[in-house]
Amino acid sequence: MASRSLSCPRCGGAMETGFTIDVGYGRTAVPKWAAGEPDSSFWSSGLKLRGKEQLPISTYRCRQCGYLESYAERS
Repeated sequence: MASRSLSCPRCGGAMETGFTIDVGYGRTAVPKWAAGEPDSSFWSSGLKLRGKEQLPISTYRCRQCGYLESYAERS
């Protein structure tokens, strides 16, 4: 997760680095962004992901107002 110095677009406060949690079937993970439209699959996770670009999502939280802003950045 890349670290940035951001100001909150709502109140101008300082943003802190963090992440959201994807919980399912007894596991936790950092959520990912996937390119294109969702395509249902009977197998696997319920979505066809083969060949789709996937990027981890970084989330930033304003220390003053709690606003969240997320980015899907290449490493």
